[in-house]
Amino acid sequence: MKTKIILIVVIILAISIYGYTIYSKNALEKAISMPNSATKTSVTFEIKPGESMSAVASNLKKATLMVNNDPFIKYAKKNELDKKIKAGVYTLNTAMSPKEILEVFVSGSRSEVWITIPEGWRIDQIASYLEKQGLFKAKEFEDEAYVKNFSSTPFLAGLPGKTTLEGYLFPDTYKVFSDAKPADVIQVMLDNFGKKVTKDMMDSANKQGFSLHQFITLTSIIEKESAHSEDIRKISSVYHNRLAQDMPFQSDATITYITRRADARPSIDETKIDSPYNTYLNKGLPPGPVGNPGVAAMEATLNPEKTDYLFFVSQGNRAYFAKTYEEHLENIAKYLD
Repeated sequence: MKTKIILIVVIILAISIYGYTIYSKNALEKAISMPNSATKTSVTFEIKPGESMSAVASNLKKATLMVNNDPFIKYAKKNELDKKIKAGVYTLNTAMSPKEILEVFVSGSRSEVWITIPEGWRIDQIASYLEKQGLFKAKEFEDEAYVKNFSSTPFLAGLPGKTTLEGYLFPDTYKVFSDAKPADVIQVMLDNFGKKVTKDMMDSANKQGFSLHQFITLTSIIEKESAHSEDIRKISSVYHNRLAQDMPFQSDATITYITRRADARPSIDETKIDSPYNTYLNKGLPPGPVGNPGVAAMEATLNPEKTDYLFFVSQGNRAYFAKTYEEHLENIAKYLD
């Protein structure tokens, strides 16, 4: 009789334990499946390398992405998901359940951002913009943007390692990971450059006597000097004609490259700055590009309009061209003074 009683007690305890386990499991499953909030607000959340599960949970709570940390931690550890969480920057929202958040962390689905680089921007302008987008410090980008850091890129072969990547960071709209490093973004832009500068373009440039670096250097000047596409082939003709006649370019764009001022007409003193980039003092092409040009400027460089123009001035949305210096002075008096 005593044995039967003990057996019954054991069975009851077993059933109770089993029932409690099932209840606890269901309760835990329910807790981690419930949305954190009825409202849906996007939140950028970062998990740093080596960060503990408790630290992640605590940060989620601070970011208002979670009310109660315990179910999140218990579920993650019970299912060994705490060992599978990947570091990175994620885009979450306040309506997500703890389970959904865990799934994102385990999958490693990092958030992405769109960036748009306009034609003609210099490296320092790109760097400043990327810092404002929250990607990284401008100086980190500028320090990385040298040939020596991307020496395996075929079209950079032959350039000294200390040469900046000015001219080769193709202006375009890109989608990059929000935790991308400067090298990651630069590589994407270089890859795009390699696709946009076709073999036909290079064959045409070579026939005109330009190396890739010379071609991009000339293009960068034409890009910066032509704010309006309807004038760009005429402006291109001016620089081709000056190059053919061994005249200095006298390009304002090369001065602003030196001064790093906002694009504007340089002062008389600035045109006297001692620099190999000063095309008021030096004939021919400067040592390298003064910005990062787009396809339209490249095509205009390769296909200048046939003119005898040697001068031009820009005013508003128009450019005014001249064959002689006297005509140029008349245009200055008429349109700029």
